Amino acid sequence: MRSNAAGLNTTQRTINIHLPANMDQDWIAAAEEYIGKNGWGARGKTLGISRMYSENGADKALIRKEKVVASIRPRGILSGFLAVVPNLGYAVYLPPIAAKMGPQRIRLRLSPQVLNDGAIFSAYYNRNKQLVIEDVLTWQTNPVWHTKPFKERWERIVADFATNHFKPMLEIQGTEIILAQYTSVNQVQAQEPDANHVIEFVHNNPNTKRIIWIPPKTEPTPVTQPAKVPTPGADVFKVKKEMGPDVFSVWKGEERLGLGLVRTLAISKALRLVNLDEIQVVAEHNKQFDKWEIKSVIEPLLREMPKKSDG
Repeated sequence: MRSNAAGLNTTQRTINIHLPANMDQDWIAAAEEYIGKNGWGARGKTLGISRMYSENGADKALIRKEKVVASIRPRGILSGFLAVVPNLGYAVYLPPIAAKMGPQRIRLRLSPQVLNDGAIFSAYYNRNKQLVIEDVLTWQTNPVWHTKPFKERWERIVADFATNHFKPMLEIQGTEIILAQYTSVNQVQAQEPDANHVIEFVHNNPNTKRIIWIPPKTEPTPVTQPAKVPTPGADVFKVKKEMGPDVFSVWKGEERLGLGLVRTLAISKALRLVNLDEIQVVAEHNKQFDKWEIKSVIEPLLREMPKKSDG
């Protein structure tokens, strides 16, 4: 994990435990029992912290109106559990049931507090073989996923773990451990994830599963420059800049239709180049996000042309 852990205020230690041959699998049972007692995994009530996007309209409304952050993650890779079992001396990664890999022991430089109290994180391996921590489930024996909002779990607890309780040492870990990256919904949509990735929406409320949305397979829109003349029959609107990067409202005459959806870097650049209070665009309503997707930007006409003299 990349962290500023140089100024650690807690003495950390690494414990090596050599198990007899007939006890070589006991660490798996210990980890499964530990997360099960905390309500997770095959021995608990909850297998994971995510669910699929629902097409009934409820998730679309939730994403639009509630405090939601988002991240892009690899498609087809599910999350498992990174468990620091109290007094076991190392961490155990328990992959999801459908994974091809098995459980793994991971030696970590951890503070005595974490080694004694234990902790459970939701994590997954990305395609670069890095272990990505995406949330904390149990911390200092407390079921924080069920009781604390995501903002507090991520910005206070995970940040505290990365800064004060864990020192990265790739030579003993064997795998790099990193933190997931979260951003606003608009910024994630503008990145236009490809068919190898999905978008995960994270609600701030405690005890609320994150939502996995799989982008539909669409042909790339060949937009590289602002359109000087709209295609005949296209719906032309005007957009106005709102607070935040790439945030625009879409208008039809004097009626505000809602927020615009900027999905390509070409569109984002074209809007910045025009740099007017009101910009004419071609837009279509995107039912998936319930926003007006800006398809092209119409170059403003030169209004003050020099007139020819009569003489």
